[in-house]
Amino acid sequence: MSMIPLRIIPVLLTLFLAQAMGREPRIAILGDSIPYSGQWPALVESALRQTPAYRHAEIVSMALPSETVSGLSEPDHAGGAFPRPCLHDRLDSILSKYKPTLIIACYGMNDGMMQPFSKAAFHTFKKGMERLKQRVEDAGAQLIVVTPPLYMADTAEKDSAHYNQVLDTYAAWLVSRKKDGWKVVDMRPELARQIREEKKKNPQFIYAGDGVHPGQEGHVMIARAVWPPLAAILRAPASVRFPEGDDFKKILERHHLHKLAWLTETGHQRPGIPKGVPVAVLPYLREGVNASEWNGFPSIQFKVENRNATLVLPRIPAENRPWIWRQEFFGHAPQADVALLKEGFHVAYVDVQNMYGAPCAMKIMDKFYETLVRDYRLSPKTVLEGFSRGGLFSFNWAALHPGRVAAIYADAPVCDIASWPGGQGKGKGSPEDWLRLLGVYGVTEKEALSGKLSPVNNLAPLAKARIPVLAVVGDADDVVPLEENMAVVERKYRSLGGSIQVIHKPGAGHHPHSLPDPAPIVDFILKSVRRSGETAVQQETPVSR
Repeated sequence: MSMIPLRIIPVLLTLFLAQAMGREPRIAILGDSIPYSGQWPALVESALRQTPAYRHAEIVSMALPSETVSGLSEPDHAGGAFPRPCLHDRLDSILSKYKPTLIIACYGMNDGMMQPFSKAAFHTFKKGMERLKQRVEDAGAQLIVVTPPLYMADTAEKDSAHYNQVLDTYAAWLVSRKKDGWKVVDMRPELARQIREEKKKNPQFIYAGDGVHPGQEGHVMIARAVWPPLAAILRAPASVRFPEGDDFKKILERHHLHKLAWLTETGHQRPGIPKGVPVAVLPYLREGVNASEWNGFPSIQFKVENRNATLVLPRIPAENRPWIWRQEFFGHAPQADVALLKEGFHVAYVDVQNMYGAPCAMKIMDKFYETLVRDYRLSPKTVLEGFSRGGLFSFNWAALHPGRVAAIYADAPVCDIASWPGGQGKGKGSPEDWLRLLGVYGVTEKEALSGKLSPVNNLAPLAKARIPVLAVVGDADDVVPLEENMAVVERKYRSLGGSIQVIHKPGAGHHPHSLPDPAPIVDFILKSVRRSGETAVQQETPVSR
C-alpha cells in the first residue's frame, strides 16, 4: 500500500474538517474597532484562502467599533452620544442570517472600559464570553477566541490605570479555558515580542499612536501573531505569504465591501457606520460593476459594449433564474416588473435608446444576453418586454433568436415604422425620430417604407417557435395607432398559428402604459415561462423506442 506524503497530510486534514462541518465554510470575524478597520482580518482572510479548504469560503468581518461582549459602557461614552454596543444585541441576527460555520471573535479591549481592574467588570466579561460560546455552538458553529491586542504598548508609563495588565488578566482567563475545550488564539506574547524587536531596530516606531488603534505595520504584526496558532487550530499550513501593495489593497477593498453589506443586513445599534450595498448583489460585484436599489430591490449597473446596463435582483431567485428584459423606458410603469421580482424574476435593461430595433441595436442586445446568461447564470430563455418603440426591439430580436425567447409582453408597441415614427397613416409620427431611424438603419426613406424592416412583416420565426405574445393596448392610441400596429400583428400572428392575447383598454390613448393591477400580465408571463421550461425538457428527453 502506498504511503501518503507527509506534506499532503495537513491539506487532507483541513479538507476533512471542512467536510465535517457539513457545509461550505462560512467564517465571521467579530470584534471591536481594531478588527473593524479591516487590516489584520483581511490579512488573516488572505492566509485562509491559501489553504484549499478555505480558498472559496465565505469570509466576512462583522466587527463593530466600540463593541463589547459584556454590555458595559461608560456613562459618557462618545461624549454621551451613545452607549457602547453589545454583541449579544445582534448575535442572533448574525447567526440566523449569515449562518456561519466558524466565528473568530476578538473582544476585551472595550470590556474593561480602559479603567483599573474591576472584579464586577471581569465577571461580566467572562459571562459574556461564555454566553457567546454557548449561542454559537447552539447554532451549530464553532468558536475561536482571540485575546485582545496590547494597550499603550508605546508608552506603558502613561497607562495609569494599568489597563494593559487588566487585559493580561482577561487574556489569561481565556487561555485557561483551553482545558475546557475552548479554542483560543493568544496574540499578546508574540505581538509584544514583535513590537520590542521593531523598537530596537527603529526607536521611532509607533505601534498605536492613540494607545489603542495600531497603524498599518501594527496590523501586520497582529496578523503575524494570530495566524500560526489559528492555523494550528484549523490544521492549516503555518507558513503563508501576506499580500502587500496593490494586492493587499484589493483584498482590503473587498473586505470592506462585504463587511458593510453584512453589517447592514444583520443590523446593529452603532451610529456612524456607512450603509452597505445589499448582500444579494455581492456575488455579482466585480470591477466596473456598481450597486444600488431599485424599487426596494438590489440592483447592479455595468457596461455592455460601452452602453449602460442594469440588472435588478429578486430577494430569492426562482428556479432556473428567469428574467424579463425591458426595452426602452426602463422604470416607467414598473408594476409588472416589481410583481415579477417578488416571484423570483430578475429584471434586465440595456440602453439601446434611439436605435429603433436596428441591426446595431441587435448586436448590443446579443452581447447583453450573452453576458447575463454566461456571467450571471440567468435562464437561456428570456421574456421580452417592449413598451412603445420598445416593441421594435422585442419583435426584431425575437425574430433573430426565437429559441432564446420564452414570451413577449408588448405594451402599446410600435410594430410598423411607417406608422411610427414615419407618420404615414393615422398617427402623428415623429420627424426627428424618423431621421434618426433612417440614420441608424442606414437606409433611404423608400427602403424604410418598403415594409421589410417592420415586425408586422417578420412574424413567421416567432410563430414557428411558438412564442406566446401578450399585448396591452389603448383603443384610442393616436401616437401608435392600434389598427396600424398591434391589430395587424394580431391578425397575421393568428393566421401563422401563433398564440397571441390582446388586452384592450377602451378609450385609452398611448398612456398610461401597463395595467393598474398587473396580475393578468404576471399570470401570462409565469405560465409562459413554465410552459417554455416544460417544452425544453420534453425536447431534451430522448424518446424511448
